[in-house]
Amino acid sequence: MKKKVWIVEDDPDIGEVISLLLTDEGYDVSLFPNATKFKESLPNADADVMVMDVMLPDGNGIELCHGVKTNESLSHVPVLMMSANKGLADLNGYYRADDFIAKPFDIDEMVRKVKRLIN
Repeated sequence: MKKKVWIVEDDPDIGEVISLLLTDEGYDVSLFPNATKFKESLPNADADVMVMDVMLPDGNGIELCHGVKTNESLSHVPVLMMSANKGLADLNGYYRADDFIAKPFDIDEMVRKVKRLIN
């Protein structure tokens, strides 16, 4: 059975690149363009890993990650945060992400980080 990756990314080009990369690696990818769509899907969450952008048009990935990590039924799901603001990696004590990648990211590094979190 394919491992499932949920991606929250508002930039359609970046979302498409990540989706294509991970689909080519054999993952089942679900892409959410904003915080609202992601939150609407949480009751049925079946992700093996989540990749979240920090800056979203209707919220932010830090709060989404915090919500996932403090939800008893989802806290086991690894979260990879991504942002153009490299300093946000220091906030990890609050949002409890499992890893962080700075934008612009190296394609191979993105795939490596997802593989490490999912296995």
